[in-house]
Amino acid sequence: MALQRPQTKEKKIPDQTGIRQVAKRAGVGIGSVSRVFSGAAGVSDQMRARVLRAAEIVGYSPNMLAQALRRQKTQSVGFVVSDIANPLVSSIIHGAEAVLSAAGYSLLLTNSGGEPAVDARRIRLLQQRRVDGLILLPAVEDDPAMLAALGASGIPLVVIDRSLPDSIEARYVYSDHYTGVGQAARHLLELGHRSLGVIVGLDVRPSRERIRAVTDAYRERKMKPKFLVDAGPLSAEHGAATMKRWLSAPNPPTAVILGGNQLLVGALETIRSRNLRLGRDLSLVVCDDVPLGRLFDPPISTVMRDTDLMGQTAARFLLDAISQPEQAASIAVLPTWYVPRVSCGAPVTR
Repeated sequence: MALQRPQTKEKKIPDQTGIRQVAKRAGVGIGSVSRVFSGAAGVSDQMRARVLRAAEIVGYSPNMLAQALRRQKTQSVGFVVSDIANPLVSSIIHGAEAVLSAAGYSLLLTNSGGEPAVDARRIRLLQQRRVDGLILLPAVEDDPAMLAALGASGIPLVVIDRSLPDSIEARYVYSDHYTGVGQAARHLLELGHRSLGVIVGLDVRPSRERIRAVTDAYRERKMKPKFLVDAGPLSAEHGAATMKRWLSAPNPPTAVILGGNQLLVGALETIRSRNLRLGRDLSLVVCDDVPLGRLFDPPISTVMRDTDLMGQTAARFLLDAISQPEQAASIAVLPTWYVPRVSCGAPVTR
């Protein structure tokens, strides 16, 4: 008679054990913990953050893959940016990640390096990762491959500082570039400048709004809007090349507005190479606050905005779109404001 090996049963620790520990640590009910981990609607950000922090302390990690399969959600959000090296973009990412993390979402970040074709590939990659939503800060607004990828995605979308065609269903977070740059232009005209130069990026919403603001500042003073405009990539090289060309002209501008902090290093290199003193020989304004602008001698007048708030707003819009897709699309326009500094003064009489 053959002997049968006694069968042993594995002792299974129910998932409820971990949930009870989290609930006890967070001081909430087990149902509240379950709602947080299941991604249920109606859970406040404070409750979600409290439960997730408690789970981290007790070392509890739910089976996210199993939950994603049950809910058809991955609790992840994709973010495509065009220039991750820009400190202002980093600030936007920081604001978005803080809100998404508190809501129990992971952020998958990709960078296109300012290449429109790469934007399209990154969008498709995130679609393959089955992200629940997408935040987009692309290089351009009209790339056919990018628009085709977005049109085929079918996932909630929030676009930052770009205007896409009406065929793309999206929520938008804009900066009010018109107001801040308009304040700067009026200040320069009040100081007596008549020949302004404006360096902007490619043909996207911020560039158009900045040019419109300077145009209207001239018209408000009953002046013909004759000012120089140079559009191109927002880079130190573009800033340097444009400043060299303008300052070598017979009648150079007496004041320049830089439509992006990436232009600043190149512009300052050219200015210093010619031994020009800001606020005396040339007035300069930069859009977006960076340490170099504040620490340069003299400090540089700046058009300010809260980029961390931009990221937070984009993330909240996306969470709303994920949880309540039937709601109408939203648009937020966040303020900009002008801070005059010593880099702007009355023009030298030539």
